[in-house]
Amino acid sequence: MKGFDAFGILPVGLLLILGCAASKQKSTPASLYKSPEAKAIAYESYDKVMEFWPVAYEEVWVETDYGTSHVIVSGPEGADPVFLLPGLFADATMWYANVGALAEHYRVYCLDQITYGGKSEPEGNTVEDIHDYVTWFSQHLAHFGYDKAAVAGLSYGSWLGLALAREIPDAIAAVIMLDPSETFVKMGGAIAWKGFWNFAFFPNRNKYRNFFTWIGGGFSSPQSDIWLEHMLDVIEHGSVGMFDIPQHRIYYSEDLTNVTMPVLVLAGGKPIVYKDPQVFAAAAAQALPHAEIEIVPGTGHSLNVEKADAVNARMVDFLSRNYVQH
Repeated sequence: MKGFDAFGILPVGLLLILGCAASKQKSTPASLYKSPEAKAIAYESYDKVMEFWPVAYEEVWVETDYGTSHVIVSGPEGADPVFLLPGLFADATMWYANVGALAEHYRVYCLDQITYGGKSEPEGNTVEDIHDYVTWFSQHLAHFGYDKAAVAGLSYGSWLGLALAREIPDAIAAVIMLDPSETFVKMGGAIAWKGFWNFAFFPNRNKYRNFFTWIGGGFSSPQSDIWLEHMLDVIEHGSVGMFDIPQHRIYYSEDLTNVTMPVLVLAGGKPIVYKDPQVFAAAAAQALPHAEIEIVPGTGHSLNVEKADAVNARMVDFLSRNYVQH
């Protein structure tokens, strides 16, 4: 079986067909899963992925205005904090190939979103726009006793990290963006067709798997295959739809004038998410002239596992040069 890891944009083809206009949740779901049995299935595969988490960790639950947020914490106490934001319909487990390298130097907080997947439990207010995400994220900072932290994300999580930096720049020390979806330029048209075929036209688990294999550039490993099955559980058994969460948007230079903190952007080199990754890189450079922007050759959307050693080394180097709080 060919697998795909750390995917961030679920039926992005359908998203492109219908447009990227914001869509708001009408009410907070009683659970992120369709039933107690569905939740048990997703939790079981979540725990299976955590069996190959490479470093010691603890699970922490943070009470927020939007419910109880689940966080996987690794790394030495007292080290500078790095918060990792998952891609759309992924969760904290997606960072299994990266947390070890980061946790050698930083206190790493891998968040399950309050809006989809993972082990968070929504309750109370709904997450309807970026301002709700700001409140939710700020409450994590307060819970762990930080005024400022670095953030990193993949795909939708990349957009969210940048959006947080735009809204609360004093609280974000540095931003790492791995293969952002949208954010600087629209994605390639092939995603629209493949997304429609696999997610809107008689969708099933095998078609989802085929789509993820394609967007991941065909990358597969024993661990990524296990992770993919967990993600498919989240998609199949989850109660939240793609348009039930705040939609990401494209930012231009005039939107990002207060994003002055260091930013690293790494994009997959295969023409999958973007027809021409160099066009994406140029758009990112125009929007954020001070950012460090690189194409990772030979990778698809799963660059953080496909080239984990190179991506980890680049992230650690970037943070070591740009992020020192203590």
